[in-house]
Amino acid sequence: MKRKLKKGFTLVEMIIVIAIIGILATLLVPAISHYVKKAKGTAAIADAKVIKSAVESSLVMHLMEDNGDHTPAFNKQFYRNKATMPVERVGCFTNISWSKYKNGKLIENESPSQKIDYIIASALDGAFSEKWEAGAEANPLAYNTSSNNCEKFLKDKKTNFALAVMYNNTGSVIMMQLYRKGVLVTYVDGEYIVNMNSDAHFVGRAFWNTIYKDVGRTAPAGYETTYLSNYQVTTDKNTGVEKTDSGWY
Repeated sequence: MKRKLKKGFTLVEMIIVIAIIGILATLLVPAISHYVKKAKGTAAIADAKVIKSAVESSLVMHLMEDNGDHTPAFNKQFYRNKATMPVERVGCFTNISWSKYKNGKLIENESPSQKIDYIIASALDGAFSEKWEAGAEANPLAYNTSSNNCEKFLKDKKTNFALAVMYNNTGSVIMMQLYRKGVLVTYVDGEYIVNMNSDAHFVGRAFWNTIYKDVGRTAPAGYETTYLSNYQVTTDKNTGVEKTDSGWY
């Protein structure tokens, strides 16, 4: 009986197949990476929207039901245009309050500011099934340079997320920055800006046009003079007189 000889690939055929695979990989990998990156950004925005909604709904409900004086809670200074407009008083929630809440140190009725922080933290705690690490009591807005960035904050403060939310006395979020899973999402004036750069950092005391510059975009007019000051309004315990202190983050 004659034996059938099995013919294999020749060296030339193997080289051609490998070359075709290489060409396809060169074409497909960038496209796949683009869609993976886009999906990651979309998921991060969706999470940011959940947080914004939780913060606003809890704040609006509290401000409507509570007839107390909430002025002391809005103790941060915000400038939409430092050159022509007066300072606005706003409230802020950051990892400082979250850490206190998770460690049982945020007392609900100790002060108007802590009361609002407690309400926000409770709302956030119920908004996600994912565990958010308490970490250290620290304000991520201080991590506002490329070398002192978002990822460094997570490592330094031993947590898995960083959050800073700025809101006004009607309960509306004006600006929010959320960093988790390698993505920094900034909400400002109705828009969500995604930054996936390895050196992504918080805006801190810089003008808000840097939020857009960091992702290669042109900021809306006026953002070159818009910023959240590093000052806060406090009340002297002895005299009851308000004063402005530097360095809240």
